[in-house]
Amino acid sequence: MIIGLYDSGLGGLSVWRELRHLNARFIYFGDTAHVPYGEKTPAQLQDYFWQILDFLQGKGCQGVVIACNTASALVLPAVKPVVSMPVIGIIEAAVQGCLQVGQGRLGVLATQATVDSEVYQQAFREARPNWQVFVHSAPQLASLVEQGQATESATKRVVAEYLEPLIAQNIDTLLLGCTHYPFLRPLVEEVVGSSVQIVDPAPILAEQVSCWLDILDSRQDRQGPSTEFWVSAHPERFQMVAQSLLQEEIPPVGVYKLSGANHL
Repeated sequence: MIIGLYDSGLGGLSVWRELRHLNARFIYFGDTAHVPYGEKTPAQLQDYFWQILDFLQGKGCQGVVIACNTASALVLPAVKPVVSMPVIGIIEAAVQGCLQVGQGRLGVLATQATVDSEVYQQAFREARPNWQVFVHSAPQLASLVEQGQATESATKRVVAEYLEPLIAQNIDTLLLGCTHYPFLRPLVEEVVGSSVQIVDPAPILAEQVSCWLDILDSRQDRQGPSTEFWVSAHPERFQMVAQSLLQEEIPPVGVYKLSGANHL
């Protein structure tokens, strides 16, 4: 069974490190020519999705995980009814994770596009109408992770600045609403303290994908886990920063250029 996994860049690795233990082959694609996705329009994101899907299908993928909150919010609802293979996003896992630990005052830190989509506001209005949900955008954080600055003291100051409005609302739970943000979790924990529950949706998404694999792959012999890494630009930089974030080596990274991309 081969599963495609994609994100705007490095953020999806926070999902991949949870999925990698499943008995499946993974093709990871980081759209590094277009990172960050939080500044893109829905039309742009859908165009990237179809191009990436063509690539993943060409690699033999039989299902796709969108390891990106922005694309899950802005792309998945439009493409899921017409795409020819199973596709799963991260929004449902994020909501489930918050429902498990939240007590009624939820903070959501996300990209501007995810905030503007109101996907989480709507989800919690339906699931917990009595909850207070406070949503705040953090435009710089994904880029800081991509630049390999996840542990810098200057990054902690930026994290604190973005979290300040949420902390002021006396939140009891914080959703990391972008897959880049789990790489900043140590800094986030220092800022919010131990009284705030932090939700990273990736472990729950891994459980969902495991069940999904049982259904999709019930009549096939599972292969041992392995991963190929691909990007749309800057493979050496991706590999270098990925190894720093993961604290381990990854194989050489291939390049698949999307049409219309700016490959500097």
